Amino acid sequence: MPPSHPSDDDRVTEEAADWCLRLQSSDVSDADRAAFERWCLADPRHLAEFDAMREIWGLSAGLRPRVTAVPATAPIEIPVAAAAAVAPSAAVRGPARRRWAMAACVAAALAVCWTVGWSFGVLPGRVDAFLGGGRHRVVQLPDGSTVELNLHTNLFYAQFRDRRSVLMDHGEAYFAVTPDAGRPFTVFTAGHQVRVTGTKFNVWANDGDLAVTLTEGSVTVASSAAGGGEPLRLTPGMQGRFARDSRFGSAARVDPQRVLSWREGKLMFDDITLAEAIPLLNPYLSQPLRLADRKVSAMRIGGVYDIADLDRVAASLPRVLPVTLVPKDGELLISAR
Repeated sequence: MPPSHPSDDDRVTEEAADWCLRLQSSDVSDADRAAFERWCLADPRHLAEFDAMREIWGLSAGLRPRVTAVPATAPIEIPVAAAAAVAPSAAVRGPARRRWAMAACVAAALAVCWTVGWSFGVLPGRVDAFLGGGRHRVVQLPDGSTVELNLHTNLFYAQFRDRRSVLMDHGEAYFAVTPDAGRPFTVFTAGHQVRVTGTKFNVWANDGDLAVTLTEGSVTVASSAAGGGEPLRLTPGMQGRFARDSRFGSAARVDPQRVLSWREGKLMFDDITLAEAIPLLNPYLSQPLRLADRKVSAMRIGGVYDIADLDRVAASLPRVLPVTLVPKDGELLISAR
């Protein structure tokens, strides 16, 4: 279940950060540089945002990180600036630029005491970033765990002396975690955390909403907020859900094949409302959909759809439902007929 589209400003910021990573790669190609030039010329904001992002990266340049390309099976090791992002307190959402700036500043301040921080388990021994981009990708974490990233899903991994931490604010990923009881594995999203030692599970995060589907082993899912409710303890075939800003979650039996259909290039809707379906459709669409009101939100849809064909599916909605599609502010507004 992928996330809805980010705002246009967030998109530009994320693309600038992506270019910072790509252009530092040891095997950046002439084609990459040409694509970067085209990106800069496409919008005046692009170069300005890239320059601002480059200054942010420069704050931690003294850490001398190793940066590699993004092959399908290997990580990018980024500046340790991202270590700040994997702490539980960073799970609270904020403007992308502010997060990068804070991470770089904190990393620069902590560089002088990194060895001491590692020995006390306060700072990670390594930090890796995995960028999903515009395609489905399978990556391997340094601990041997594997992760399948859905479209537009970015993941930061930090390996501490006594624990493993992942930050995934939004997107969707399927984890196969290598067992290690001495180093628990925790996925932090916007306001929630999923804790395991070794298991297989799917995480979908979207603007503070969270759904965790377990296929093997066991996990606990909890709110990161102080005073949160009892953690949800899941067994295989169960899904735990937390609504945005909620301290209490709910658990129910689901069909894992339906939830994980994105791994096979499909979306399976089992008579769900448009309010539930639109966040799943939008990441794949060239023009995102928006619901006009509660009446159209309550309409239901079902079926199995090819992810590569979802633009056509969206355009055909008026033929299967009593709705109209009207372009508005870069989106398609769905209204009841």
